[in-house]
Order: sequence, then C-alpha cells, then structure tokens
Amino acid sequence: MRLLIVDDDVPTVEAIQNTIDWEAIEIDRVETAYNAAQARRILKQRQTDIVICDIEMPQGSGLDLLAWVREQKLDVEFLFLTCHERFDYATSALKMDAAEYLSKPFNPKIMALSLQKTIAKIKENRRLKEGHRYGTWRMENLQQEERNFWLSRLNGVGTRNREHIRKEIEARGLIVDADAKYRLIATHITEFEMQEQDLGQELLFYILENAHSCLLCCGEENKRTIRRYGANGLWYFTAVPDETGDVLKERGRQVVAACMQGAQVKATLCIGEAVPIESLADEPAKLQALIERNVAFYTHAFTADEAISGEAESQVLELDKLEGMLQEHDKIRLLNTIKQALSNRMTLKTLSERTLYLIQQELLQAVYAHLADAGIQATRLFADEDSARLSDRACRSTVDMIRWANYLLERTFSFEDELQKSVTLVERIDTYIREHYRENIGRNEIAAAFYLSPEYLAKLYKKKTAKSLKDAIWQHRMEQAKLLLRDPTVRIGDVAGAVGIDNFSYFTTVFKKEIGQTPQEYRRENSKHNV
Repeated sequence: MRLLIVDDDVPTVEAIQNTIDWEAIEIDRVETAYNAAQARRILKQRQTDIVICDIEMPQGSGLDLLAWVREQKLDVEFLFLTCHERFDYATSALKMDAAEYLSKPFNPKIMALSLQKTIAKIKENRRLKEGHRYGTWRMENLQQEERNFWLSRLNGVGTRNREHIRKEIEARGLIVDADAKYRLIATHITEFEMQEQDLGQELLFYILENAHSCLLCCGEENKRTIRRYGANGLWYFTAVPDETGDVLKERGRQVVAACMQGAQVKATLCIGEAVPIESLADEPAKLQALIERNVAFYTHAFTADEAISGEAESQVLELDKLEGMLQEHDKIRLLNTIKQALSNRMTLKTLSERTLYLIQQELLQAVYAHLADAGIQATRLFADEDSARLSDRACRSTVDMIRWANYLLERTFSFEDELQKSVTLVERIDTYIREHYRENIGRNEIAAAFYLSPEYLAKLYKKKTAKSLKDAIWQHRMEQAKLLLRDPTVRIGDVAGAVGIDNFSYFTTVFKKEIGQTPQEYRRENSKHNV
C-alpha cells in the first residue's frame, strides 16, 4: 500500500517517516508533500491508499484537500493531525468520512494502531468490491451474518433443537458444522479504562477483536468473537471447533500477549469444555464464574478442567497472630504473612476470589478491632478515595491485594504514630477550635475530624490540658467576644452570632458567668480604659 504525508512542518513530516515501522504494517511506499497543492499533484499522478494530513496549513487546509479528494472520487483514506482539539474540525472530518483524527504531538504507537485499523478497513472494502464483481452479493453480509449467528447461540436466543439450528445455518448461508462440538473461550479484559481514553473506545475494541479473530480463529475478519461490555467489565467470547486443550492454551497465551502488547491491557482467558452447538448458551456464565473465581490464573490462559472446584476455605489468616503484629506495628511481618498465604495457594493453583475476600475481611477485622481499642474510628479513617479504590480492587489479583494491605497498614500505623505525639494532637485540636468556633461544634464534630471516638478524644484532651473540650470551646468564644466588644463599630447584638451562639440572651448569661460582667458592662468598662 502507498501512503502520503502532508504537513507544512518539516520536522513533523520527518518524525512520522522515521518513527513508524512501515514494513510491519504493510506500507510499501511513503511519499511527502508540504502543502495541499503538492499533495493534489501527487494524488492525481499516482494511486495512493492513505493520507496522513495536517488539518491547518497556510496554503489550503487539510479539510479542503479531503473535500477535493471526495469530489474527484479518489479512493483514499484520511488520517488527520492537528494541534487543536476543535470540535468543529473533528465534525467536518467525520462528515467527509475521515478514518481517524489525532492530536499533535502525535503518539507513534497510537498512529501505528490507527494505520493498522485503516489498512484493515481498506482490505475489507476491496474484498467486498471483488465479491460484487463476481455477483456474490451475500459476501458483503457474510461476516455480520456469522457474528449474528454466534451471538444468538451464546445469548440463548431461538431454539436448542439441532435440526432447527442446521436449518438456520443453511438459511444464513454459513459454513458451520451443526454436528461438531465447540469450545467457548472467554476472555476478561481488565485495566483498560486508561487505554480506552488514550486510544478511543473504537480503536481499543478493534485491537482486541483483531487479536482474538487472528489468533483463535486464524483469520483477520471477526466472524466468531462476541463482545460484552457493561457493569462487570469487558469480556470477549469466541466459539472455536474442538481441539486439544494444549493447542488452545497456546493460542490463548498468544491472545494474552497480544492484548498487552497491542493495547497495554491485561487479559485472562478460560477455555471451556467441548459441547454440542445447542449447549453453547450455558457456557458464558460458567466461564465468567471460573475466571472470577480462579485468581491464580489472572493474566494467564487456562482450561476449565484446570480450574479449582467450587469448595472454598472458611479461614485463611490467624486473627490472634495478626493482632500481635498490629500491636508491634510490624508491617513487614504482616505483609509477609499475607504474601505467604497467597504464594502457597498460587503454587497449588487453589487461589480463588473467595480466598482474597477472606483475607481482606480478616485483615479488616483485625485492624478495626485494633483501632477500636485505641479509640480510633476506623470507618472514618478509611473513607478517603484511595482507600475505597484500592479496597474495590483488592480481590482481583494478588498484586492488588498486597497493594491494598500495604496502604491499609501504612495508614493505620501512621495515624497511630501521630496520636502518640499527644502534644501535637492537642495543638491540632486547639487549631481546629480556633478555625471552627463560629460553627455549632462539640466533641462529636471534633472527634469526627480526627477519626477518633468522642469519648477517647475528650479523655485525651482533658488529660493533657486539665480542661474539658466544652470549656476550651467556650473559653475561645468568650475571648473572641471580648475582642469584638472592644470594637465600638460592632453592634453588641451581633457579637453572639459572630462567635457561634444563636441566642443573645444565652450568650449574655454565659458571658457574665465566664467574665463576671454583662457584654454591655464589659464594653463600657473597656471604653473607659481606652479614654
């Protein structure tokens, strides 16, 4: 295939020429042009399959060039580059059937993937045209027809009668053996959200489906791989004729590698047992459950008969030993204990999602009990965004479990160490009072701010300061009230609200009790002192 690069910026043209492995993506010849006029001359003279073009150029824009190509009815695919994320540019490009729209500075990897997708589109269009030439109209729909057939099989739509299925195959004009046995291969894609943003959903899906169709079905055209995308993640299901588990596992390993290499996503693949075509609808749920349960095979390919049984253990860690290590703040021993439990089960291939769940619950139970003894409200301490995110992922893999456990223990011990510095804590409480005395605060509100139980906080504060939290709050309010009363521009009636007391009569009562004078008397006396 032939490709033309059009950009008025010479360094950009050279960068594209030198960073893409053209041979690997089947580009035989690469030409360059530095304005739209040069590009038009080349496009008139020689057949060109793809144009990589800057949208904004001084002597005619890329959109103008695309419009000219469409007017000339040239069979050319366009991939646009631009420095600006302008929606009107993207809209115009899409209306004229541009293949891709990429921002500068371009990412060589994303550009190469976009080119591969465009080349596949060109090949498919040529194949369809060839089919029309020989009068095979159904060739255009054959790929979609077969995908729709397998989709109906996996969704359990229609009959499970083999004879009826055979008639459906004949009616659709497919080459499918209704009497053969098939294995369903399920693939779970994880950690794809970032790549979905970087590559775009359409390109990401193309890369993953292409990997499955090429490696599992030995063909570039996707006829059998069905995508399911929803709340439980991204899944692919491919029905293949029965072969030995070892052969399919090797192909599965290649799919896992291709997903990581091509799209930087993690794939876990499970190969089902050989079943008649009418029983395929039962397989997706089974294989999904096996992948979710068999964490030991995360990012690997495995067969259903290698999966662990449904029997699950009821306890993994010893809580009394955990508590001892928590009291000693021995994070290394705690993590090593968890790692050893995981490693043993990984070796025996018995590590399941339930095992990870048990480890998570047992560690949480030990940590929460440990913190409760110290008067710390654990639920508030671990309400931050990082805790929630790591906790949600903990049961997905051994790496995620260790990452979460490390964060949990680090946050626990760090907070306890801060509490040991009680002088610092008292200072922080006093600062909180100074910053929030205008609000309706008491020990409950202050305790919540420091993830402590109200009783523990009150005892600690009184022990270190010889006064109660309530007295400390009121004393600070009264000091602030005295400052305001010394200012003749402040109305006496506004002072109560300014220090967090809604009722003026109650403020007057408390002020006189604490200061020995009413607010009016304090202002008059204070004014005399300033004469």
